Amino acid sequence: MSEETKSEEYPEVRALTRKDRKKLSELIKAFAERSGNIELTKMLPQQKGEDGKENGKESEVNNDEVYDLIKSVIAGLFQWVEDDVTAWFMELIGVTDRAAYDNLPFDIEVHIIDELLKQKGFSNFFMRASELYKKVRGSIL
Repeated sequence: MSEETKSEEYPEVRALTRKDRKKLSELIKAFAERSGNIELTKMLPQQKGEDGKENGKESEVNNDEVYDLIKSVIAGLFQWVEDDVTAWFMELIGVTDRAAYDNLPFDIEVHIIDELLKQKGFSNFFMRASELYKKVRGSIL
């Protein structure tokens, strides 16, 4: 497939903003509540620990671990809060009509996720959560 054809089939994913970080946190919280796995909320960056200090200690994080975390969370989001994720994805690509979104290429979500992974802020969101994720990984896989 040529780049020209690809760009016509796949809408551009806009740059993430602070509002998207908040939305992603809300989606993860909804996923945790609906799945019954409240421990997931502990992995969110900027959460206060028992000592009142913010979690998110800087440490070396393996990119494969971050990628595994992202895959697990996105899979869970689609399982438990698919309509909310779809609405967010539609907003990210500027599509307002659900029927139009549903007629996009079969792998539109894969394309959107790939484009999100290219944005530094998206991976950073999960890097900060990676250490805490290790504690809850078994319960969301």
